[in-house]
This record gives sequence, structure tokens and C-alpha cells, in this order.
Amino acid sequence: MHTDSFTILGSSSGMPQANRATAGYVLKVQDRLSLLDCGGGVCSSFLRCGFDPLAIERIFISHTHPDHVCELPLVIQMVYLAGRHDKLDIYVPSEFVRPLRDFLPAVYLIEEKLPFVLNIIGYEVGCIFSEDFTLTAIGNQHLKGYTEFIKELKLPNKMQCHSFELENAGKSLFYSADVFSFADVKNHLDGKDYVVLESTHIDLNEFFEFAQTIRVGRYVITHLGTEDEVAEIIQRAQKAGLDNLVIAVDGMELAL
Repeated sequence: MHTDSFTILGSSSGMPQANRATAGYVLKVQDRLSLLDCGGGVCSSFLRCGFDPLAIERIFISHTHPDHVCELPLVIQMVYLAGRHDKLDIYVPSEFVRPLRDFLPAVYLIEEKLPFVLNIIGYEVGCIFSEDFTLTAIGNQHLKGYTEFIKELKLPNKMQCHSFELENAGKSLFYSADVFSFADVKNHLDGKDYVVLESTHIDLNEFFEFAQTIRVGRYVITHLGTEDEVAEIIQRAQKAGLDNLVIAVDGMELAL
């Protein structure tokens, strides 16, 4: 019998930590794997969790901050060295398709040399995958702070950042990725079995007040800072009586 799951590979904020990888997650559905984000340390964490690189069928990147995408080339190298021959689908924000295709040859991941098809797919807001599970990209404002720089420097960046809503066999999971504020995601949480929520960019007072008004199976707080910051989150959850909240750790597995 297959056990579907969602595993946290990296739970650190953008500042790397000695005991946490940065953002990365594995969705396992009937022993087929999908990666969500590929931050620093994710490959080592993936192997420590006992996953098979050859079981990765696709990768979804929420946005292109380094702590969410920096090990994408290493994942490609890992599956190549593991002996992959099957196609690998990589879903990235549409603004990143051309930069990624230009970058990979510079690190000698030359598509024509690889023994498998590297299928780079640019996506926009909306449902981007629907087979054995469904993944919907929900746009957020995380990158809007770059607006003036992009205008002034005439950069091509479109500031695309997405949260992901997952549906699998009647269960639901919401992964916030990074957001600009809690307002980006608050209307998408009610009724979810799991909410994997970043802690760095949200107003914790607003979150704890709102969390008591909706129905969520379990909150998993990730994208974590210092030990003192984590302790404060735990203390606030206890004060709010929020007994369905846990702090993410690398290797944590959620049953789906």
C-alpha cells in the first residue's frame, strides 16, 4: 500500500543555518516524487531522508530567490549522475525560463549532452499541474519591493512569486512559499488539512488572531529564523491556545 506524504527538506529562512537547509519540500504520491523549491542544502537533505533521485518526476519552483532555487542545477546533476534517462519536467515562473536556459550551459549542464530530456516549463498564476494530484499556483506580492529598482534599471524581471495549493486524494495542503504579508495568503487557508506557512514576512499577531477563526487541520511554521524567534512563535501559539501548530524541522513528514 502506498503512503503519500509531504516531507520538509529545508526549513530555514533566507539566512543559511548550520542545522537547517533552506527551502525545499518533497511531495510523494504513489512513490513518485515532486520537488517544491530547491534551496541550499536540499540535495543532502533529500538523500538523508532516503529518497531515490531517480524517482523525481518533476520540480516546481515558487520564485527565484537563491534560498528557493540555488540547488536546482545540483538536483539536475544529481539525477544525471544517478543514471536518469526519463524526462524531467521543471516548472518555473515564466520570467525564469530564458535565464535558466542561458545559465545551465555555463555550469556545463548542456541539454544536448544529457541522456534525458530537460523539459523546462514556464508557468503563470493558475492550475499548472493536474494528474495524480493537482497543484495550483497562487500569485503573491513577495517581490514587489523590487519595483523601483526594476523600473530604474530597466530590468526584465516580472516579480513573479507564487504560493502553491495542493490537492491529493481528498486531502489539501497550502504551501505559502515566501509572501509580502499575511494578506497574500489568508483567504486561501480555511478548510485545508495542512498549511505550511513561512514565518519571516508575516505579522505574527495578525496570523494568531486570524488562525483562531478558521478551520485548519495543522499549521506547520517554516522559513524559520533564530532559536529565539522560534521560541517566540511557540510561546505565542501556546498563549493563543493554538494546539494544531507545529514548528517545521528538516526531515518532518506529513501524511497525505
